[in-house]
Amino acid sequence: MHGINNPPVTEPLPAQVQALSLTPTGNSAGRSITVPDKEKKSSFQDLTSDAMSLIFRHLKLRDIRRLQKVSTRLRDLIKEDNALAKAWYRQFSSIHQNQLRMTISRKDKNQLRAWFESFSNDKALLESLTDRQPTGAYLPALLFFTRAELMSNCETFELVTRATIDDQSHVASANKVNSADLSVDGRYLVTANEDHTAKIYGLKANGIWEIKTTIPHDKWVDSAIFSPDSHNVLTVSFKTAKIYDLACDESWEPNTTILHIGIIHSASFSTDSRHAVTTSWDKTGKIHSRKDDGSWQLTAILKNALFSANFSNDSCQVVTTCWDKMVRIHSQKADGSWEEKDSIPHSGRVISANFSPNDCYLVTASRDCRAKLFEKKSDGTWEENTLIQHSNGVKLATFSPDGSRLATANKDCMMKIYGRKADGSWEEETIIYHKNEVTSVNFSPDGRHLVTTARQCKTAKIIGQQDNGSWLEKANIAHDDWISSATFSGDGSQVITSSEDGIVKITELRRNHLLSAVTE
Repeated sequence: MHGINNPPVTEPLPAQVQALSLTPTGNSAGRSITVPDKEKKSSFQDLTSDAMSLIFRHLKLRDIRRLQKVSTRLRDLIKEDNALAKAWYRQFSSIHQNQLRMTISRKDKNQLRAWFESFSNDKALLESLTDRQPTGAYLPALLFFTRAELMSNCETFELVTRATIDDQSHVASANKVNSADLSVDGRYLVTANEDHTAKIYGLKANGIWEIKTTIPHDKWVDSAIFSPDSHNVLTVSFKTAKIYDLACDESWEPNTTILHIGIIHSASFSTDSRHAVTTSWDKTGKIHSRKDDGSWQLTAILKNALFSANFSNDSCQVVTTCWDKMVRIHSQKADGSWEEKDSIPHSGRVISANFSPNDCYLVTASRDCRAKLFEKKSDGTWEENTLIQHSNGVKLATFSPDGSRLATANKDCMMKIYGRKADGSWEEETIIYHKNEVTSVNFSPDGRHLVTTARQCKTAKIIGQQDNGSWLEKANIAHDDWISSATFSGDGSQVITSSEDGIVKITELRRNHLLSAVTE
């Protein structure tokens, strides 16, 4: 296991730490009293560096930030231990940590330097970050945390178009692109097109994207996504879904075709990339699981699954929604089959439901103008924690990768961002308004930024959180026609947008140096 990905307190604290709370106590007439030890007084700041490092491992990010303000010595110890970066990293699931490490491992020293130069011209900082040995256990945490901090300090972004993919040469009329997705490792791009194909592109050494595989369908392709491990592609067209696999020679080969009686409404992979689930207007959900030989086998047919189906972070549960105002949670049994374990009633049709990254929360979006946040109790039941009210039906509700933020959107043209407080409650942080109905919301890998699209809009909004907690609109990516999808790359440096103009753009985010020159 990665050296930073430590669980909460599971080992005893050093005797020196324990001694801070070991003063004589007693009881008199029903009252508790404490007798101070006048001979020996222990101070928090008297602890050794090793003891403080151990304490840092058991504190949350916000607590370590507070300790920074206590004294110069603590601030120096926190910096020396990279405690902030480690605490930030621990907020993510192990699977997300693996994805962050993957993006770092694929960068050479020059690429890593360029990654930071987008947001800093501090040569000393660049040298200290890029000259570190890649074997350091905390390196991915330090690099991502530092860059996230630099990005958050920017009030606006400069946008640099790194690639424009336009495969219109053989098409008489514009070939609309319904979605585009970049693999986590950044090596492949897949598009879902109106010309009845999904296309997988590969990135060449010279930075050019070339078509590697064309996946044919009988009708237009609605969506195409990569699995979290970047080894599979799942495409959806009408009543058919297809899974393609990445072969050893880096070609893409067909593996499985999934058929439904009705039009497929949603499709997604599990976080461990071993399962795929589809839902259809025939009110069934189908789970296919990857066997040891690489083939995919149907392992469950879920009833009353239509609008959405999403896996938990541990990949052992699926939450589904349907017409009947009920959210259902299915669990995988020891033999690999799936069974319904729980259900949560609502007053309106539920359009989507998602687990939080730690699987302790569940958020639902309903046509009754509400998003509901449920918390899992110690006995396994789900209890309503927070109610988010909108003026129209809620379509989207999604968690940030670290689980500390929640974004909801609906037909009233607004997006709300909620944050989790220290006591476990959730409160509204901001409202972002759009000109039309919000159609997609996606967080960046570091959880500090979002990219949104809206119906009949030709721009995607990039919204970021500042160090003081406020949220700002930092940039807009423009197309000549309505934008159909917008997502971040695995390292958070780029935004991938697709449009009905038939164009896919890969846009790099950079510090706005012109603005900095005026304000600094």
